[in-house]
Amino acid sequence: MTNRRNKDSLAKSRIRIAELAAMTVCLLFTGGYGYKYIVSPLISPQARGTQNTITYDAVKDYAYEGDIVDKDGAVIMSSYDQYHTAYAYEPECYSFSYLLGYYTVANGRENTYGLRGSLADWLLFYLDDHNKGATVTLTVDKGLQDYAYTNLLAGQEGSITVIDNKTGAIRCLTSRSTISYNVNDLDSFLSSEVEGAQFRRGTYENDPPGSTFKILTAAAAIEKDEEENLPDDFFTFTDTGSYTPEGSSWTITNWNDAVFGTIDLDTAFRNSVNCYFADLGIRIGQDRLLKTAQAFRIGKDIEIPFLCTLHSKTHLGDEQPVTIAQTAFGQGNTEITPVHLALIAQAVANDGVMLQPYVVSSVNSGNMPLYRAFPHKLGRCISHTVDVRLKELMHHAAENYGLSEDYYGMVYAKSGTAECANDRVHTYIVGFTEDASFCVSMNNGHASADLYGITQELVAYINRIYGR
Repeated sequence: MTNRRNKDSLAKSRIRIAELAAMTVCLLFTGGYGYKYIVSPLISPQARGTQNTITYDAVKDYAYEGDIVDKDGAVIMSSYDQYHTAYAYEPECYSFSYLLGYYTVANGRENTYGLRGSLADWLLFYLDDHNKGATVTLTVDKGLQDYAYTNLLAGQEGSITVIDNKTGAIRCLTSRSTISYNVNDLDSFLSSEVEGAQFRRGTYENDPPGSTFKILTAAAAIEKDEEENLPDDFFTFTDTGSYTPEGSSWTITNWNDAVFGTIDLDTAFRNSVNCYFADLGIRIGQDRLLKTAQAFRIGKDIEIPFLCTLHSKTHLGDEQPVTIAQTAFGQGNTEITPVHLALIAQAVANDGVMLQPYVVSSVNSGNMPLYRAFPHKLGRCISHTVDVRLKELMHHAAENYGLSEDYYGMVYAKSGTAECANDRVHTYIVGFTEDASFCVSMNNGHASADLYGITQELVAYINRIYGR
């Protein structure tokens, strides 16, 4: 009897050991598989890239890339029966090229750029019953994007950005760079040896802001006046056409060597008087000027979800009058992108509150929502009272650029001309209507006055799409 019990006990022990061994093998296999194919791709870009290349090679012959549509549902790119990869007709194949980008796999590695690269998981790999990827809805107005690229940029190197005042939604972000990239012709773009071929000027181009920075210098001065109750003559300056900061041999002059005599802030702002703002910056002081720049997020990264991160910088560390003066009228060591300049205008338009920019409104697979964007505040840049006074200055400047209230409605703007490296001149006009903010940015220009006509056309188009 005892022997039988021992044999039963031994058999049961062996069964348990076999079960434990089997469970251990299963757990090790599951764990290894889960780490390799689930955990590792989440923490390792290389592993994720390997996983995606395998997936892409498996589905590319039968899967259809998801559609990309504008804010009203108008098709920008779509995959048709003959195209597994989405296709864009003219002019969208050019006007949206630097925004949309691409996703390809070559020689076992991913090549990604723009929205199609960052949204590949949904556009290419999240397939419905018809083997088609998810639909991405952008915040962009297709008609405005096409018009800005074709009629306003018109072959010139530069960018045009339009952002909704109340939401931060990007209505237009078009760019012309060193080549005219056709979004349908990926091979030629990927094989291009042209330097900066993938350079989206609106988001990557960091240059001095030129006289557009005078918006911030004026804001800092108005804030100082409110806090310290300054005498009336604080904003009065006698301009002789040149200005040499104390302790420096570097002389600042006005555009075209103009001389304005005794002027106030409004006159100086409308006429963009460099000498006035150089002196004003010094009297404001380094700390306040830097504080205002930081409040407008200069020196802080700004993310555009699924697209890129905007970078900027300013240097005001030595407390030297010449450094402060240069910065105050828009030169010096400040570098900023055109989209960030549009955000500065958006903050002034929105009672001093800057919103996070976004270009992807939603992602859906049929009726199933996968992603939806919501407005998000980045922070308050200036107070309501400073904002009101700043709007007065910008409205008077806009009228000076031919944006009359009778024809264009209430428009607020500031122009800028920046001297950059290699004798390149970068020109801007930033501003806003009652509905949207904008930045017109051109490279290799002469003066910001060259942008008056383009800006007038842009404002007229913005007013039309907002029903004014």
